[in-house]
Amino acid sequence: MINDKKIRLATEDDSASLLAIYAPYITDTSITFEYHVPTVMEFRKRIATVWRFYPWLVCVINNRIVGYAYASRFQEREAYKWSVSLSIYINQDYHRLGIGKALYFALIELLKLQGFCNAYVAITQPNPKSERFHEAIGFKEIGVFHKAGYKLGSWHDVKYHELMLAEHNQSPLEPKSINELIDTNEFKAIIEKAEQMIKID
Repeated sequence: MINDKKIRLATEDDSASLLAIYAPYITDTSITFEYHVPTVMEFRKRIATVWRFYPWLVCVINNRIVGYAYASRFQEREAYKWSVSLSIYINQDYHRLGIGKALYFALIELLKLQGFCNAYVAITQPNPKSERFHEAIGFKEIGVFHKAGYKLGSWHDVKYHELMLAEHNQSPLEPKSINELIDTNEFKAIIEKAEQMIKID
């Protein structure tokens, strides 16, 4: 069996494959607070919206997309422009292969390269696996929204975690679009290092 592994930027044509990974998290878990599975066209628009400025990465094993991670705007007000929210979803048949770690490594390093300073994740409770994963990367818990969402017959707390990506200078430069970095050696080196972290050899 050929064990081909690749991390790359998502395209709108990946929508159906990415939605197939995401849909079970909507229908079977409270990890996401969405109730209804979006259409492929709706998901395509989500990718296009993120892609205007932020990285959306996919992991491909033997020509099959098995996981993805992306950054998005943290809040709408302009002063938040140096902060991002992160999301990650892995096909449940491909856990424990280092895919999540590889995707997050690449995502975080690209965000640093873009010039972002803060990353935040919201983790629906209970989810000790996700908490351990993020804390191992360096995220720190910063607060809890108690009983913030109701899904699958229960109220759920949401814990927020943060990771400082860069020093907070008094005159920070504007973050760069991910599209400005695609052809740089730094971008390519980050992707190559992330691919080496996947444990399928």
